[in-house]
Amino acid sequence: MKTNALFCVLTFLGLAAVGTAAQPVDYLTPAKPYQNASFLQGAKAQPVDLSRGTLRIPLITWAADGVTVSANDGLAPNPNSALARALKVPVQLEVVDDFDQQVKNYISGKTPFLRGTVGMIALTSEALTNIDRGLEPVIIVQLSWSTSADGFAAKGIQTLAELKGQPVVLQQNGPRLDLVQVLLQDAGLKPGDVNLKFVRDITANTRGPKDGKAHDPANALRNDASLTAAACISPDLLALTAGGNVGTGAEDSVKGARAILTTRTASRVIADVYAVRRDFFEAHKTLVQSFVAAHLAEQSRFQDLLANVARKNQANATKVAELKKMSQPLAGIFLQDEKAVNDYILWAGVDSELAGLRGNTEFFNTANNPVGFDSTQSRILAYYEQAGLVTQARKVAFAGWNFTSDFSTGAKVVETSKKNFGSTAEVRRAADSKDASKLFSYTFKFPARMAEIRWQDYPEVFAMMHEKVTRYGGAVVQLRGHADNFFYNFVQMKRTKGDSTYQRRIEGSTQFETLSLPTIEEVANSANKLSYSRAFAVKQAYAQYLRENLGKTPEEIDLSRFDVKGMGVGDPVVKSPTTPEEREANMRGELVIIAVEAEVPVNFGADDLK
Repeated sequence: MKTNALFCVLTFLGLAAVGTAAQPVDYLTPAKPYQNASFLQGAKAQPVDLSRGTLRIPLITWAADGVTVSANDGLAPNPNSALARALKVPVQLEVVDDFDQQVKNYISGKTPFLRGTVGMIALTSEALTNIDRGLEPVIIVQLSWSTSADGFAAKGIQTLAELKGQPVVLQQNGPRLDLVQVLLQDAGLKPGDVNLKFVRDITANTRGPKDGKAHDPANALRNDASLTAAACISPDLLALTAGGNVGTGAEDSVKGARAILTTRTASRVIADVYAVRRDFFEAHKTLVQSFVAAHLAEQSRFQDLLANVARKNQANATKVAELKKMSQPLAGIFLQDEKAVNDYILWAGVDSELAGLRGNTEFFNTANNPVGFDSTQSRILAYYEQAGLVTQARKVAFAGWNFTSDFSTGAKVVETSKKNFGSTAEVRRAADSKDASKLFSYTFKFPARMAEIRWQDYPEVFAMMHEKVTRYGGAVVQLRGHADNFFYNFVQMKRTKGDSTYQRRIEGSTQFETLSLPTIEEVANSANKLSYSRAFAVKQAYAQYLRENLGKTPEEIDLSRFDVKGMGVGDPVVKSPTTPEEREANMRGELVIIAVEAEVPVNFGADDLK
């Protein structure tokens, strides 16, 4: 993992996690289910008051929220801003990182909006609807994906499966809950298999309490030796792991801590969204739709300016200057330093990915999207139900927009190209790099001497494959083919004895024929060719699955992250097979998802902003 510029500026400002010797950790006990939280007991819905002529909308400390600020020309009400003109009412923006406080404001009618991730909104749905149907959250638009800014650090383990029985710390009711539950599920772990511990804040900062206690995951990992892992933001992850390597215990790092992965690899996990109250949505649908339209238009503007920076030497200097000017106040709001313009731009263009019109269409309106809104919240709610965070999974409502037709004006589709390797050689180098980490794998069986596979014979497997490939959008997808090593072992044994021939039963007969014994090299070459053919067959079958089952066009199919590798007989399941079953176990293809965060290309860097 590369040290990013955001880490540098946050450290300079004192916003990165700062460890203090022997700090006790202030752990919280989350309400189970969420509706049992003390502040929700006896709560009553109050109507949203628009009589004052100002609409309050919450933000969180996240680069994509700069889009909302930019559309409003700042935090304060401005009747001439694009957002106010679209809504026909001035807007007061407020940074509210404490999600429970957002929920309080929402119930009391101070604001009809919630700003969080799909998982955060889903956590509240049961409780809010039980208080009053009018409080049911309706998700209206996606802002962004986290594509590098959130991660997972651990010490003393190499794989996610090793977290079984281990304590893991994260922020209560925060965005990282989405990340942790996905990692646990994909590692085959249930909620009860891991001891989740919670703290109040996502990071230590100048606005935190001065009580001498640790309130954030990074400082909890530093001060509680019993912890194995922490889910935290990128600057803290880099500090814990000595700049993305392995922590030494010096300079705020934790000895042995390494990054398991970040959202640079798991780039389709944390989806940032806005939701509004059901009663407000039904009474003011035109206003809500206008908010979405204005937001998408501003997202489009940001996307265009960020895409220009990604052109590097070919970038339009006037547009770069425009982006810097509009980012200056955003750096002041979110990084507490208006001079940190470049750092804010890197945060917005590398650590996050604005959804835009295309992304919202894909997320909400595209059928069979394994990381779309329906599948994302279904997975999250199933986890919440298993973990006891909800008593009964209650799906969050969607506004029902058709983004293509409802928002065709004001917002344009901006083509983005992120995290694509330039050549097969680059993909192989990344997969074989010292930082590469195997996350998950799946095995396909092949008959003897056969290298053909049809997706129709494994529809559920290819659906799973598509889900993992899409969710881990920054990972290398390595397809490995393997061959049976029985004949290789046999020839090696015969050559050791000095034999030059061997006998083989004539097919359909009880008679034997004498054949010349091939060389070890000939057998190995034949096995390598067969194993490569098996790996390539899986890639072809996946492409056919995308075309024939999902209706993808050739332009929509991107297999640039795929590495096809013939393993020959070099990695058998059974080293010395003696039975047909043992030989069959070695005749296989393998799908491997590999985290290669240090090798993943990024759109642009600080040098492109000079």
